[in-house]
Amino acid sequence: MLKSFSQWLEKFLQDEGAVGVVKGLLGFVTFGAVLSAFFGSVAIRAAFVATALLLVFVLMVHLSARVAKLESESRQYRSLLSTYCEMLTELQSSVFDIKVWEQEAVIETNGDTREFITVTAVIREADAAFFRLVFGAGWDQPKAIQKEVTARVRSLEVDGTEGPSFVVTSHWRDDGRLDMVSHFHSPAEVDSEVRLKMEWTWPRKCVPLMVHQRPDRFVFSFRRPVERATYKIVLPPGVDARWGVVSLTRPRDDFEIVPSTSGGRTEIKLTLKNLPANRKVGMMLELKR
Repeated sequence: MLKSFSQWLEKFLQDEGAVGVVKGLLGFVTFGAVLSAFFGSVAIRAAFVATALLLVFVLMVHLSARVAKLESESRQYRSLLSTYCEMLTELQSSVFDIKVWEQEAVIETNGDTREFITVTAVIREADAAFFRLVFGAGWDQPKAIQKEVTARVRSLEVDGTEGPSFVVTSHWRDDGRLDMVSHFHSPAEVDSEVRLKMEWTWPRKCVPLMVHQRPDRFVFSFRRPVERATYKIVLPPGVDARWGVVSLTRPRDDFEIVPSTSGGRTEIKLTLKNLPANRKVGMMLELKR
């Protein structure tokens, strides 16, 4: 019997680890505390309760250390994956020719932002296994806010039907930008057209504009020329803004910027055609006081 118990205990330790041991002891002490409440003295009951509280504390410390370690390892793995995807982007011959880029940012009074992006692109030269994008808030956000950013990417059919979500891995770079990689369910073939829909919630992304009431830029740039790109800013209800363009001039650039109102919200939409590669362009907004 002793041998059987030893084998069981060894297997239990292998399967459950220290957490399982502490939980088992905690259950035993709790059971003892219940029994002592009926049959034991005050001193015995106090000893059981104190032991139970001590084990709870030990368990919490152990779990906190374990979670911190797992989070650290997760950040390291995401950083490595992001680095390798960036290296593959530089080395592999597959290219995304973006035909249409449509981006919309819905801003709330506290700076919280929901963004919706639709991309239509054609794969050139080699099959593609993932689609990588880098975004930034434009100001030095606290890491606590970065942890609250959520993103979802899915395929989109021509008729607007949404497909399954892709696995998305992300990593916050040292410069404060989010490196986001969407992994396709299967490689996108050469000369095929892909359509993606991205949605994300970014807390306090637009604090400089909405809270500090400073001029803020809304810009984008691409590694390859883009046939048509739009960027629409939707302001909170009752809020209006002055606007200007960033790094755009006529007649060199084919663009238009149009303000409108929908549902009590001011919308400012920038449309560009034949945007060259590696040109950071967009618009700047400032709230009207």
